[in-house]
Amino acid sequence: TFDLERKLERERGRVGEDDLAIGEACLKLGNLYCQQDRLSEAEEKYLEALRIFVAVQGERSENAPCVQMNLGLIYDNQGRVDDALRMKKRGLRGYRRMYGDGHLKVAMALSNVGICLGKKGQLERAMAKFEEAHAMYVGLYGEDHETVAMVLGHRANVLNDQGKFAEALAMHEKALAIRRRTLGSDHDDIASSLLNLGSGYDNLGMAEEALSRFEEGLGIMRRIHPEKTVMEGRFLDGIGSVCLEQGRLEEALSWYQEAHRMYRKTLGPDCAEARAMSDKAAAVLRMQSKVEDT
Repeated sequence: TFDLERKLERERGRVGEDDLAIGEACLKLGNLYCQQDRLSEAEEKYLEALRIFVAVQGERSENAPCVQMNLGLIYDNQGRVDDALRMKKRGLRGYRRMYGDGHLKVAMALSNVGICLGKKGQLERAMAKFEEAHAMYVGLYGEDHETVAMVLGHRANVLNDQGKFAEALAMHEKALAIRRRTLGSDHDDIASSLLNLGSGYDNLGMAEEALSRFEEGLGIMRRIHPEKTVMEGRFLDGIGSVCLEQGRLEEALSWYQEAHRMYRKTLGPDCAEARAMSDKAAAVLRMQSKVEDT
């Protein structure tokens, strides 16, 4: 990035501030900073690129929607949901103007807007965006495609937030079936579906179904990313919770302790997830003490 910054400054001196070449260089740098998780620096470059593209090409700039969506994702990661929604809506409008409905970029933008609306609690509006994206993905790729499974997962999350738990589970199961057919057996997205399903079944008190999904997901993570991702900790946590609900206190304690270790390893020793596991383990120990006292 240092060499690219120097090259950018040389280009500024050669062609001036408001030149498409400068905008494109800023966009490239912004992408690199995003990959390095340097979000503030990425935002700065994206904003400069957007200013140049609009100044040179006008509001209907072909480059602007991409930058707007990237800025929306940055704001999302920073917890700036209102800013993210505003920028993603601008990107969606730009893509609609450029491509019309039925284009992949429009479908992706719809999904991104839907995610923001869901975070703001605007569930009906979020569902409408996901349903529109779903129809576009099916039109583009047919029913059996990862993008279709992805948006089904988003729709299931909205149903869950609306309290429609059985409908949410059915939709998560449909997404999982698509992913099994299209991605094979061991894949991060299959594990993600299994985690959602395990949590859903657990919330409905269906312990055996929950345990089956959590254990399968844990096996996938240990095969493809052993000891490397927070997802492994979440599966361990889920199994511990099911064991606790079944009164298997010793097993629950062991799973919680393993989840605690995994959260510390993947998220850092002071993460909220590790503290939550410490609290859960302490609660189990108190329960064991009461059982022994009786």
